[in-house]
Amino acid sequence: MKRWRFLLGFGSETGQSKSIAQGMVDIASEQHQICADMFELDEVDKQFKLEEEPVMVIITSSTGDGEPPSNASKFWRKIRREKNSKLLSHMKYTILGLGDTNYSTFCNCGRVLDRRFEELGATRFYPSAWADDAVGLDLIVEPWLQGFWPALKETLMKLNTSTETSINNLSESINQLNLTQEIKPTVNRQLSSSNKFKSNQDNITYSSTLAEMTTLTLPPKSSHSLSIKLIESSEDKNQLPVDSHYHISALIRRECLTHDTAIKPVMSIELQLSEEEFLFEAGDAIKIVCANDENEVNLLLKRLEWMDKASHQLDISLSPDNTKKSAKIPTYIPPMCSLRYALTNCIDIRSSPRKNLLRLFVDCTTDEDEKRRLEELCSREGSDIYIKYILEEHLSILDILNHFPSCKPDVAMLIEFLPQLIPRFYSVCSSSLDDARSIKFVYSALKFEALNGRTYERFGVCTNWLNNITIGTKILIQTRISQHFRLPLTLDTPLIMIGPGTGVAPFIGFLEHLYLSSKSIAGFDVNNLHTWLFYGCRHRQRDFLFEEQIQMYQQINILKHLFVAASREEGYPFRYVQDQLKANGHELANLIYNRNAIVYVCGDIKTMVRDVRETIVHILQEHSDITNIDEYMKSLETSRRYLLDIWS
Repeated sequence: MKRWRFLLGFGSETGQSKSIAQGMVDIASEQHQICADMFELDEVDKQFKLEEEPVMVIITSSTGDGEPPSNASKFWRKIRREKNSKLLSHMKYTILGLGDTNYSTFCNCGRVLDRRFEELGATRFYPSAWADDAVGLDLIVEPWLQGFWPALKETLMKLNTSTETSINNLSESINQLNLTQEIKPTVNRQLSSSNKFKSNQDNITYSSTLAEMTTLTLPPKSSHSLSIKLIESSEDKNQLPVDSHYHISALIRRECLTHDTAIKPVMSIELQLSEEEFLFEAGDAIKIVCANDENEVNLLLKRLEWMDKASHQLDISLSPDNTKKSAKIPTYIPPMCSLRYALTNCIDIRSSPRKNLLRLFVDCTTDEDEKRRLEELCSREGSDIYIKYILEEHLSILDILNHFPSCKPDVAMLIEFLPQLIPRFYSVCSSSLDDARSIKFVYSALKFEALNGRTYERFGVCTNWLNNITIGTKILIQTRISQHFRLPLTLDTPLIMIGPGTGVAPFIGFLEHLYLSSKSIAGFDVNNLHTWLFYGCRHRQRDFLFEEQIQMYQQINILKHLFVAASREEGYPFRYVQDQLKANGHELANLIYNRNAIVYVCGDIKTMVRDVRETIVHILQEHSDITNIDEYMKSLETSRRYLLDIWS
């Protein structure tokens, strides 16, 4: 009889949702003999039809202001516009949303889809869940998956979705689904009395509590499906990858905006666009396609003992022993390229390895103490230490291999299980009214010391690449049109712009756009503008970004109010933008509550966004008669009057 099946749809911007979905496909087939048909959500009406699917599982992240990922936007629109309230009355479903609680729109895409499926008549067969990247996705994903499989099996049995199931073979189907026996991979290991990692202080290689455990619960072991052949010919590919979704630009200017004594240098970049049409507005962001650091790639090649073969071509194919139904060669790696090219341009070697890869590393490790520690790090019991020592410290694949020298993973395994190197987003700080073929943005030059488990000094992936490429270098870019983080249509709407550090970038674009509009649009009166900018830096003489430009906008009445905070200036009364917000609380509350001001917040997600929101809440509570502040803040967000452009 045919295997039982369900539809697995994913929406993914950075590859995490796709990775989880891919793992579910493999587990469904290899451990449960269930067929999971996996598609991007935007393949709706092409590869699948909702009205024909009895069981659907969705794994999706959110992007921007809680919007769907780029490969789920069509699906999102279809579901939101559907008028037939019984369209999905036949369907059983569940949703796993990925998000970050630092964003007020945490898991918004998944939550909206969850509500909409229910409104269209679908019934959850298993509770939907929302995983938080701020504390570690696995804290939710692992237990959710543990309960998912029994619930799915029971649902499939009740629905009897197999095309060949009948009364005569129902018992066979029940046996096939194996409802009572759940696979729980465990490892039992004799404790070593002479653990070479034993330490008085817990760290990446030793945890006193886990070291005493004799049984650990490991994630399912993924089978790998790729093989490689080495072709003894050198190759050197410097050409840009071909992708119709991206536009070609060229680097024409790069300058440092900060003083030599600034703690963190900030660079300004200008790109010249090609003749082809590239639409953007102030408030948008662009994706930059970048490459990994050459030195870091060389360190990894040396650790893998591939330096002498690094520039030889690889013929990547599916292994003859492959049993994975979903196996495929990664589409982002070109055929017949070198390992050096793949590690430099295609594969993310910086992000922290997921537990499924650590599980595979166990079998590639010969030293018993190292093997045991890798088991601890990928086990259910070791979730806390995995988050603390790997995720929070941003350990890379090279860090892990350096800590466990007897681990010798196969290159084909790394190509299959390491994620794709994804483009980085940067907020535009210019207006297309100035030059539609020129686009500007800024970034901080990031440096990370070799400490807390990090085994080598490193820099930000994209910022380091931008720092080192030569003027004239071709760069692939794509715009992310912001549907909401834009100037309003009416000039008299008060604008409250809050942007410490490089968070000021989109507001420079706003002010430039207003300035150019005042020169080119008849009847544009700058006296009607109500613009407030709250800017924060460390030291006004060292890292006040765009100081001359901002002062010029003040002088010509484009910017009406400027308030600057300086966190490292001794004796200066305003350390953070929150301090300036509080000092102007009465005026701000009036603007927001009585004059429908729009609040824009741009900057680092870690603490600033939350602190600014709490300050706005405090101001409104103190200077207005709002009775339910939570509902009021929610109304500001839903009416697009409290807008965020933030990054991690």
